[in-house]
Amino acid sequence: MRTPQSAHETAAAVAAPSDTVVRRVLRRTRHASAIQRVTQALQATRALTPLDSVLVVRVYDQRGVELANVPVAWMLTAGGEGAMLRVIDARTDSLGLARATFTPGATADSQHVMATVDSVGRIDFGVLVQAATLNVRLSPDQIWSGDESAAAAELRDAAGRELTGGYVSWGSKDSTIVQVRGTPSGRATITGVAAGETAIVAWLAAGKPQGSARVSVRPVINGRVVTIDGRAPPPMRLEVRAGRVREPLALVAGAFTARIPLDDEAPVEFIGTPVDSTPYHAFDVRVHDQRDVEHLRIALVPTSWRIEGGTYAGREVPIDANRAMQRTGRGAAFWRLVPLSGKAPRRLMGWSDADLPLHVAFNRSRSSEPVTAADSGAFWDAARQMERDLGMRMWEPAGMSDSSRLAIVPIEIGVQGAEGHTFLASAAEGNANDGVVLFRHSSTLHDAHVVTHELLHLIGFGHTSAWETVSIPSGGSEPRLTPQDVAYVQLAYRLRRIQRETGARPGLPVAAP
Repeated sequence: MRTPQSAHETAAAVAAPSDTVVRRVLRRTRHASAIQRVTQALQATRALTPLDSVLVVRVYDQRGVELANVPVAWMLTAGGEGAMLRVIDARTDSLGLARATFTPGATADSQHVMATVDSVGRIDFGVLVQAATLNVRLSPDQIWSGDESAAAAELRDAAGRELTGGYVSWGSKDSTIVQVRGTPSGRATITGVAAGETAIVAWLAAGKPQGSARVSVRPVINGRVVTIDGRAPPPMRLEVRAGRVREPLALVAGAFTARIPLDDEAPVEFIGTPVDSTPYHAFDVRVHDQRDVEHLRIALVPTSWRIEGGTYAGREVPIDANRAMQRTGRGAAFWRLVPLSGKAPRRLMGWSDADLPLHVAFNRSRSSEPVTAADSGAFWDAARQMERDLGMRMWEPAGMSDSSRLAIVPIEIGVQGAEGHTFLASAAEGNANDGVVLFRHSSTLHDAHVVTHELLHLIGFGHTSAWETVSIPSGGSEPRLTPQDVAYVQLAYRLRRIQRETGARPGLPVAAP
């Protein structure tokens, strides 16, 4: 009986004697089972130039043997402008190989060619044209604080051809001047923060190449004048000066704003002149850091002061800021402005409210004469009278043994030319932080004029002969503070407090030499 044959078998029966061997031959159909990438990593330094390497894949059958005549679909799935794919083999050759050539387009983004065999899989040939240079372009390269500028990264390959795309990272070398926000396609938005000049930096994901460009930010003038006595700001003529710049500023309800190109690095002056009979002083406020003109506050100084407390409370005293700032001989003016140089905002010297009352102690170990109870009592009588006149608590008795837990101002008796002398140190912001008071003899402590004179120096004030005062440089006899002394001291401390709390600068004229 004959055995049926399967569709995939061919039977060969040969007539033969009974000892003949019959062989059955089986032939299995081969089909594509795997695809392999032959070409390894691709490098491109120039766009629109064919790659040195040919794109090659190999196809295997189910037994791992190269398979010929298999269709391979080649497709450009992502390419820049000018990219070109040329298929060499649409089917595999006798070695199971299929080939194509690729010319990358003019982009710094990744470009991709796919080789696909149906029912098997695909191979992705990724190509990245390396950017050789990166230039940053700003439009514009000078902006006002608060405004924006556009930045673009210009990428070029080794042949100098411009590339589109590319993932670019952005930054600023000084984020207090500008902030940078990257956007797609190698662009960024630059926002001015404060006056100054810095560099915008861009780089590719790998860190190279890098590019930079300088950007400068001009300050927008924004300011306000305020009064220290609570009244509405008066009308004033206001002018700003910086180098060769001379421009008027409009003052509206005490506020002013303007976009005026200032000379770079030049100090800026704001000159205010009252109109009509406005009861405030003219001022000349100098700003060394142009960033400060963006948030400027100027405290007007009144031409009279009503004493707020103490022995002379309620008395109205005329104020002449120019005379208060005028030096008498070689000594400091009554109102002492610090720092004398540098770029810090100028303040009237004095102690911080937190440091008052000052702890005062007799340093007997460093004194050349003994200090008796009567000497000490006379000193404290003058000090307490000074407090009553000022309406302020200024002094607290202490001992030198308290110096381990308190800041002590020592009082010493020593040989010197004057009846009294005071040393006072202050920080750049105008806060006094250390002092010592010297008297020639213990008996000097019984002279209320000398004691009050030196204690007035200790709280930050100098000399004057512009009014009846205990602070006259020499030959004075006033035993206590006068109403004028109290008014100028109270006003100065109010100005210091306003500056500390609001940042307002005292609206004072330029100090006389």
